[in-house]
Amino acid sequence: MEKHNDHNRFHLYLRGIILVGFTMLMLKLILTGNMTNFIAPKMLPFIYFAMVVFLLLGVMQIWRSGSKKEAELACNCGGNHSTSQFPFRSFFIYLVFIIPIITGFLFPEVVLDSSVAAKRGFKSMTADEEQSAENKGGSTEKAEAYLNDPEAYMEELDERVGDKVAESSNLPDVPLEHPEGFELQTPPEDYYEYLESEMLKKDTIKLTEENYIAMTSILDENPEKFVGKTVEIMGFVYREDNFEEDQFVIARFGLSCCVADASVYGTLATFHEAKQYGDDQWIKIKGTLDTIKYQDWTLPYVKVTTVETVEQPDEPYVYESY
Repeated sequence: MEKHNDHNRFHLYLRGIILVGFTMLMLKLILTGNMTNFIAPKMLPFIYFAMVVFLLLGVMQIWRSGSKKEAELACNCGGNHSTSQFPFRSFFIYLVFIIPIITGFLFPEVVLDSSVAAKRGFKSMTADEEQSAENKGGSTEKAEAYLNDPEAYMEELDERVGDKVAESSNLPDVPLEHPEGFELQTPPEDYYEYLESEMLKKDTIKLTEENYIAMTSILDENPEKFVGKTVEIMGFVYREDNFEEDQFVIARFGLSCCVADASVYGTLATFHEAKQYGDDQWIKIKGTLDTIKYQDWTLPYVKVTTVETVEQPDEPYVYESY
């Protein structure tokens, strides 16, 4: 029995150390300012909460491991919570949690670069508009069918839903509504309209960290409105395979929630000496806005007049902020 208790103590202690290790890793990322390389600032309250919970649970596990009371070493709930009798299995399970902690402390944080951008492509509102138009077309056809014969349409709809349910019997039982407290962040009413009007009033449009995503989206959506205006943008150089020698995209990675949903927000630019600036090099450009046809899309592009090499900013990503 004593040997069994020692076994439990060891596992409780190790689990506590792992939880405290994750707490220290999160604290390190926050203190160094590198946490925003992985998540958007609006998610930081959840990290603070997780740190407190992990620390409390870790301390509780370590405290329980030193107890001499058998009741504190096992819950005695009647369930089987025993650890694996195979040491190697337990070793590999714990290794799954230990490796991220070790690598988080030993290896430097890596910022997303053009190699990731090449896989995702740079963000364009034009593609979204085309998809939206297709959806609108389908919605119009459905609306016409409903108006012509509402009863027949509803019967057909019920049959389609029934078929989908029958074909999807293996789907997990998931809630159809967002959990309580869930809130999707949306821009204030008329936010984009107001920002667009402000941009149209200016002779020189400066894209900063605070307005980068919104302004880039506005330029992509209505490029013709801004033809002839001067623009200043800072970002990293990114190219696609079919670009001309004088073409590149000046881009930033935008995060909505975390690094997993990062999108490339960029503006096409032309400069006669573009080839001297390599991929991932950070630059600040100034030039005149125009439009260009690219893969059947009308996009804004910058006729660059000046280029300034700059250091990568402390916060290389941009975020949705309203």
